[in-house]
Amino acid sequence: MGFCSKCGQKASEDDYFCSRCGAKTKKGTEAGATTSSEEWRDSFAKVGEEMEKAFSTAAKEIREAFKKARENIHEATSEKTVVCKSCGQENQGDSSFCYKCGKKLDRK
Repeated sequence: MGFCSKCGQKASEDDYFCSRCGAKTKKGTEAGATTSSEEWRDSFAKVGEEMEKAFSTAAKEIREAFKKARENIHEATSEKTVVCKSCGQENQGDSSFCYKCGKKLDRK
């Protein structure tokens, strides 16, 4: 027979927890016995670590997506000009007709 180190309740040598206060006994500590709150705490810690990894990966992917989008926008908005063979006027790269003379632009 032993006693709980927390509340003094008599406890069997084989008890892992005190029947009065729930404190872990020396035997419980040696056996690695866990309470449900310890299991929950460990589970939440693991979930937190996994979420941190997932958010880190997502943040990296979002940065890469925005970088690619910026590059695509820059490329789309900085198209070369097209020179009209009829009048020599420079037109925006996406133009089909010359804005000065109205002739169809050669897109070769």
